[in-house]
Amino acid sequence: MKNIILSIVLGFMCISCCSNKYAAANISGDWKIDNVFGTQVNVEEEVPFISFQTEEARFYGTTGCNSFFGEFKTSDNKNDITLTNVGSTKKLCADMSTEDAIFSAFSQVASVNYDNDKMQLKDANGNVIMELSSVKK
Repeated sequence: MKNIILSIVLGFMCISCCSNKYAAANISGDWKIDNVFGTQVNVEEEVPFISFQTEEARFYGTTGCNSFFGEFKTSDNKNDITLTNVGSTKKLCADMSTEDAIFSAFSQVASVNYDNDKMQLKDANGNVIMELSSVKK
């Protein structure tokens, strides 16, 4: 009986440890920014993307004009994520609207949902604020 209880407890511990890293494991890699606040992203210079480096809990990318970087944190809830310590280069762009929207979205990210090659970053109310698609290398 003790072995059964011990096995159950160890199983739950393993599941809880794995769930802390679930979001981080699935977001690892490069993601093209397709949509921000419901507006399709169309940038002529460079395609906006974000790359999540899960081992360092860091991210980087481009808005299509300026480069950005920062850190991310996940919590016990496998879908919770926050983007912190965001910095960027400061070039003047022909159209700053996409860049402004991306940086505004970063400050509001509270959770992530993903399904194969698609990811949605959501605010605290569950509203989709950014849609991304996986970039295959």
